[in-house]
Amino acid sequence: MFAYIVRRVVYGVITLFALSMVVFVLIQFSGGTPLDRLKLNPRLQPVIAQLTEQWGLDQPWYEQYFIWLRNFVTPVDVAAEPGLTVLFGKLGIRSWIAVATVIGVLGTTGVLLLAKIRVAWWRTFRVFAVLGVWLVGFWLLKSRVVFAFNWGESFRGDGLVWDNIFGAAGNTFRLGLAGLALALAVGIPLGIYQALRQYSFFDQMGTMVSFITFSTPIFIIGVGLQLVFALYFEKWTGVKLFYVAGMTSSGYSELGRGVLGMPSLAQFGDIMQHLALPALSIAIISMAGYSRFQRASMLEVMHSDYLRTAKAKGLPRRTIIVKHALRNAMIPIVTLVSLDIATMIGGAIITESIFGWPGVGRLYIGAINAVDYPTIMAVVLAIGAGVVVMNIVADILYGVLDPRVRYD
Repeated sequence: MFAYIVRRVVYGVITLFALSMVVFVLIQFSGGTPLDRLKLNPRLQPVIAQLTEQWGLDQPWYEQYFIWLRNFVTPVDVAAEPGLTVLFGKLGIRSWIAVATVIGVLGTTGVLLLAKIRVAWWRTFRVFAVLGVWLVGFWLLKSRVVFAFNWGESFRGDGLVWDNIFGAAGNTFRLGLAGLALALAVGIPLGIYQALRQYSFFDQMGTMVSFITFSTPIFIIGVGLQLVFALYFEKWTGVKLFYVAGMTSSGYSELGRGVLGMPSLAQFGDIMQHLALPALSIAIISMAGYSRFQRASMLEVMHSDYLRTAKAKGLPRRTIIVKHALRNAMIPIVTLVSLDIATMIGGAIITESIFGWPGVGRLYIGAINAVDYPTIMAVVLAIGAGVVVMNIVADILYGVLDPRVRYD
């Protein structure tokens, strides 16, 4: 299992590197530059000159990419000895041995790949690749290189990209996790019940509603919820139950604080009034997908041979469903949930724009409009890293749910 995780992490790093190159090229050729907005003000010429020099905006796109990469991952401490100059700074003399070893490993791997000496070429490549990763790690430790993931500065003058994203990430995860919890609480039991009552009236109605909600764009769902549950509900009843924009009310701080600085009940209620509609708009589409996948997976398991054997042994129906059927039927849902968690930042972009939610989604939209590619690249790579990590977590959960899955 450990070797499998190491391989997946290595492949994930390579994937993120390739993703960063593709996204950067697309941004460069999409039209417009980060300085177009600043050039409208003649007084900002010194700022334009500084940004041009700092980010190499007058250089070819491939040079700009490496300048961005250097600003994205910056070495803050390196060995004092002079050595090989590379992208991330200087390597100490003690690191020359490690560098030579890595080069030797790569050369030996190439020779074995070409010669195919008695060993499968893929197995040989994996062995030397893992060895190369450990040697690179040893080299980084010996050269005392410390990297600071500051992600550069925003072109819009908002300061460090790291601070901007993590300042809004908490709001986005609050919204995304609330929507995910609601979707799981409704979608999973709904799919199980539809499978147990296959072709019943409830199953047919659930299928129809799931198809309708899953095919409806999220901006229509969001605007519809705003009209019905916020505007019309207040007009009909005179009670303001939900809000259409923002995360808290203007008088939120005046509602008082709870124990140990936690939100009071009044503040918690205010947050829930603002959170309910955007979380529900995210959950509606997700619960439709979860119910359909859970129903199909449950039906497949219910008709399997080992379930028939369990029924023939006279096991209680509850034990058969919960202990034997549901465990294996949860495998597709694990995949869906892991991807939803990983893409939570990107998936909330439209919802945050509709409801005025101060999260990463709105920050991302503003960065696209301003061609602020340090912020764009940071958000995209954060989503990519989340996908890589959650895929590894999902693979581990496969082995927990299904004993037949092995990664040895």
